[in-house]
Amino acid sequence: MAIRSATVLVGLAMATSVSTAQAQSAWTDRGYVNVSGWYQVASPSFSDSVRPIDFAEAAVVDTSYKTRSIPGFDAGGGARVWRNLGVGLDVSRFSKRTGGVVSAQVPHPFFFNRPRAVSGDASGLTRDETAVHLQALWMVPLQDRWQLALAGGPSWFSVGQDLVTDVTVTQSYPYDTATFASATSTHRSHSQIGYNAGADVSYRLRRHVGLGFGVTFSHASVPLDNTVTVDAGGAHVGGGIRFHF
Repeated sequence: MAIRSATVLVGLAMATSVSTAQAQSAWTDRGYVNVSGWYQVASPSFSDSVRPIDFAEAAVVDTSYKTRSIPGFDAGGGARVWRNLGVGLDVSRFSKRTGGVVSAQVPHPFFFNRPRAVSGDASGLTRDETAVHLQALWMVPLQDRWQLALAGGPSWFSVGQDLVTDVTVTQSYPYDTATFASATSTHRSHSQIGYNAGADVSYRLRRHVGLGFGVTFSHASVPLDNTVTVDAGGAHVGGGIRFHF
């Protein structure tokens, strides 16, 4: 749904630009600088399964991860290269505490093939993401002080995530049952190339300063290790200060 909404908004913005581009004046700025805050429409989620060795037997630890309510910020700038065409570079970043729901089968200390089921929450995990977006943009001056920018291009994502590697349990003789105590984790990070597209509408308060609102969609599939691949980017809505020069 988030992907569909972002695509529709960008499509409407492109349709508007086509119908108005010929009627409006050319883009006369030499360049711009944007500083914005944003909110991610959909929360990233994924699952993972590991098999650590406990009591000379493999345990099975399944974890479902979800990062909720992601705010972030971005900053960027660009320059006009020909008529209404420009090139830009935008950098976005967020870092957030998150968690996971753990379900595990832990081996018996005395007997093989007699696993004990435990479950619980893994808290205090972290997720961080940095993205660098290279953009070609088409700037459309609208009536009065309004201006529309359409942008897209390749992106570079760097994602870090704490992954659950095992669980600790409380247990007592005869050890036929166990209770989830905590989860152990390790931090994994990796980078990958993806893409971005978006639209931004701004209003000039003064000649060189304005306010803007935009929607962007970006994506990359980032492998954190041999078994876990996470989605980076997503649909973002936000706004902030626009500087023109």
